[in-house]
Amino acid sequence: MGHTRLGRLPKTLGWQSVVALIDSSPADVPAVARAVVSASNARLQQLSNDPSLVHCFWLLTRLAAASREDDFAAALQRLELPVPVNGSALGYIAQVNDEVRLDIAGNLESGPFGEIASLALRSVLSETMGHHGRSLFGSSVDDVQHAIRAHSTPGQFGQLARRFFGDYLARTMRFFVEKELSNNVGPGHDLVSIEESQAFAQALDRFTRESARIVEDFAGEWYSKHNWESGGQISRQEVEGFVAVALRKLRSELRQSRP
Repeated sequence: MGHTRLGRLPKTLGWQSVVALIDSSPADVPAVARAVVSASNARLQQLSNDPSLVHCFWLLTRLAAASREDDFAAALQRLELPVPVNGSALGYIAQVNDEVRLDIAGNLESGPFGEIASLALRSVLSETMGHHGRSLFGSSVDDVQHAIRAHSTPGQFGQLARRFFGDYLARTMRFFVEKELSNNVGPGHDLVSIEESQAFAQALDRFTRESARIVEDFAGEWYSKHNWESGGQISRQEVEGFVAVALRKLRSELRQSRP
């Protein structure tokens, strides 16, 4: 994860339910997910207005808009995005990540969730390159443009948003659960080994990412409307509204999840 481990979960009834499920029924991943969302609901609601999360998704919308321009570098500059300093795809994604970290440094209220948002953005950009059949190593900024352009239509942008929010929420869920997971492995617990603990964490991660499909169509329709109305310059305020609704949909989906 890259974050600092913050000790055990709070001893509230909600988190006690999470701990009990991890200890006795880790195979029931939907139940664990429901319990985590219920116990962390107040914090998840706060994340709906998290400036770092908004900034990362705003960057994604503008990268998609810039990718459709013939002069990618000029479009990036016009849309207030990092302009490539060399021709490397890996170097450009690192530039975007550096810009995000500067923004996070000014948003201390984001705490560890700012880093989680930055990791989600970096992951979705790298994954998008993979979907385009390109490795980051040896790829150019032109390859980045072509890969993102392929995901800049309403339908494809919906997939981009689904991957971004799936990654963000999966990392957030694991951030909560990993505080207690190591205390519930071994003799006397349902998870008797590190390998089983890792398998549980991977199952929770996969389940959360799959649940993010709930935002796909909504994101595609929202992007199509707002990108057209703004001339490719979707504002942070517009993104704030979208993020709030998207996270509400995700929380609702996980609360209602069944095997």
